[in-house]
Formats: sequence, structure tokens, C-alpha cells
Amino acid sequence: MATKAKRKGASKAGRRPAPVKIVFIGLGAVGSGMLICLSELAERDGVPVRFVVFTTNPDRARDALFNAERLFDRIEFVAVPDFAPLFAMVPPYDGLLQGATVLVNAALPDFNSPVIELAIRLGAYAVDLASDMYNEDTERTLTFPQYRHEAALRARGCGALINLGVAPGMTDFLIGERMYDLLAVGRKDLDVESIDLYLLEDIDSDSVIFSWSPLVALEELAQRPRVVREGALVTLEPFASAREYQFPHEPEPTREYPLYQEELLSLHRAFPAVEAISVYTGGSEVELVKALFQLNLLSKRTLPERPDLTVEAVVRSLLPGMKNARRIETYLRDGIIRRAHFAAAAEIRISERVRSERRTVIETIGLSYQRYRGLLGSPYAGATYISYPAAVCAAILMWHALEYARAQHRPRLTGVLTGEDLARILPRSRADAIRRDLVAWDIDLFGGVRDASEN
Repeated sequence: MATKAKRKGASKAGRRPAPVKIVFIGLGAVGSGMLICLSELAERDGVPVRFVVFTTNPDRARDALFNAERLFDRIEFVAVPDFAPLFAMVPPYDGLLQGATVLVNAALPDFNSPVIELAIRLGAYAVDLASDMYNEDTERTLTFPQYRHEAALRARGCGALINLGVAPGMTDFLIGERMYDLLAVGRKDLDVESIDLYLLEDIDSDSVIFSWSPLVALEELAQRPRVVREGALVTLEPFASAREYQFPHEPEPTREYPLYQEELLSLHRAFPAVEAISVYTGGSEVELVKALFQLNLLSKRTLPERPDLTVEAVVRSLLPGMKNARRIETYLRDGIIRRAHFAAAAEIRISERVRSERRTVIETIGLSYQRYRGLLGSPYAGATYISYPAAVCAAILMWHALEYARAQHRPRLTGVLTGEDLARILPRSRADAIRRDLVAWDIDLFGGVRDASEN
């Protein structure tokens, strides 16, 4: 793990890099992991960094970093009654925001637009981890709300890095990197027929443990999934059209179900010529939500004697909440969590003419996180097996993007930028550095090419 690796400052004698001020809006499971990883990256590269954390509960924010207290001398925790005065830049928050290099929305997707607007006023970058997929505008336009700020960001010479994390985020980057390489060949006979992304969220535990908020998991997995077919979005029934997928390091194939997630809209926007795009998910957490759905426990029907309550509302109220970081660490140390594996595998189906006939191959690009027990004894102990790779991937993408922008001495990263955009803009040397950092932080990469006729 990178926390155990020997670090070397990247700055040359007499040329100390300019300091970086990173502001977090909220600090949950992913945000705290991002902060730790960013501090490690900054220390390795010899970049002085300071953090400001705005939170409604500073004690809880400090507790999320209970294994990283050595960083507290670099962090200013600022209590806010709510975030509206912060977004309005009223005193004293205006002074605390001045000089910010980047603002990270580590709270809610609802804050994406206010954080971007604040970044535009400050001339800073904005970063978020997910988009609101289910609002009316997105449903109608199939465009993330952050794109409303595209022109203003470009005019100000700053950018918003959106949907960072592991999935979405690093998945978009890795897929985008391969797609742009394919397109750069310039062969008219080469056709990308489809992109299928498979996700695995699997945990073997003696207790029911949600790696994400149970409410978010229910909302996401119980939505009617969508896929792109013949260039258009098609809606499916929940948990229908399942596939079997064999992930590396898994003894048996995993049952995978279509999922409506950010990658679908993002890849469709970046590569509109690809007529078939799908996102699938599977594993123990998905099977739990599937069971609730099939038992009609996610029904919108009201209770016979309580017309003000739905079946779904009752189930949501009874579900266990996310465990705090200290409890998760105890579960892992005591063996209650026996095994956990997160993986993402993208299959790109490519058809081209070879020796006067049409041949089709499938290229696989993926990442895997299965060293969960390795977090014990590290600053990240207490993260879940999904929040850790999400935090690390977001931090690595953000760090390399900002270091590239700072090195250019001109606004190269402007507007709304997804993982696919970063794959297009960042030079090969940066992409290679991102891959090395993923492995250094225990995220394995895998890939290969096979003949499609083998399926």
C-alpha cells in the first residue's frame, strides 16, 4: 500500500511547488478517504497542501479520520449551521474560501450546482462524486445538471470534474482511454459495436452490512434500468435481462442485472456512434435488494390501516443504517467481515475487416479491489470495501488532473469534465502515472483481447 511506500518529493531544489488549498464540502466515508489519499499524493510529490472542511458536524468529521489524526495540523474544520451561508459567501466563510484551488462536494449531488457556482466566483476547480440521475431535467434532456454551467466555467477559465470515484469515475477514464486509442487509428472499417460495463459488489459477512447508504442503494437498484440500443435509451423492468459474468478472482460467474447509472449517459454523450451501451451490477448487496423487490417490500402501495404510509417507507425505516468507521474496522478485525470484493470490467466489442473478412473481438478493461483486510493498521481502516476504492480513484484522478493543469500555466482543463474527457485530454505520461498510482494504492488492473466467437 502507498502508505508504506517510500515517498520522494518531486520538486527540484529552489523550486518549491505552489501550495494547494483543498476545500471539502461535507466529509463522509468517501470524502475522508479522498482527503487521506490526497495528503499522501501531495507528500509524495512534495506539494504543500492545506485542507478546509466545512461540515455541520465537526466531531463526526474528525471521527471519520480517527486513524489519520496526524493530518489534523493540515486541516481546518469549520462548523456551519447549514451550507446556504457558505454558498452565499457570507462572512466569515468568504475569507476561509479565499485562495481555494479546488472545492470538493463530498456531501450530496444536490450540492453540485451550488459548489460549481461557488468555484466560478472563486476561480477554483470543482469536483463531485455523483450526479442527480432522477430529476426531471435529466430525465428529459439525458444530460447531467452540471452542464448548465459549461459556458460560465469556460469563461472563467476553470473546470468542474464530475462523477469522480471508482464507478463512475475511473471506469469512464479507463473506457475513454481505450476508446480514444481505437478512434485515433482512423480506420473507416473499424466499428465499435457495443460497450458493456459489469460491476461486482460482493461481501461475505456475519452481519448485514451496507457499503453505501441503504436508502441510496434501494433508490438506485429499484429504479427501472435503462440501456442504449440502436443509439436510443430503452427502459427495462427491474432485475430483468440478467447476464452471467465471470470476474477475475471469483470462483463462479456472477448474476448481473442492468443498472441505470452515470456511465450510461456519460459514455453515450462521449461516444454517440456506439449503438449499444449497458451497465450491469451484481453481488451479495444487489441480491439483497432484489429479494426485497421480489417480495413486494419496495412497493409504493399504502398500508391497509395507514394510507399515509407505503410498504416501501416502512421497509426503509427498518433497514439498518450505514455503520460508522469505527464499527466497520471492528467488524473487519474481528472476522465478522470475512471477504469483500469490488470489481469493474468493461467489454468493448470491436468489428473490423481482416484478410477480406469481418472479424469481431472483445477487449476487456477492468479493475479489482480485493485486499480489504490490508486496510487494518492503515489510515484508511474503517472504510468500506467500496468507499475505499471510490475515494482513492477520485483522489488520484483529481490530483493528476490538477497537477497537469497547474503545470501548463494556462487553462487547459475548463468546462465540465468527465472521466472520458480526462482520458482524451491528459497526455500518455499522466495516464500511465494514474495506472501506477492505482496499483500502488492496491487497485489491480486487468485486461485482455479475445475472439468474440469464443462466447
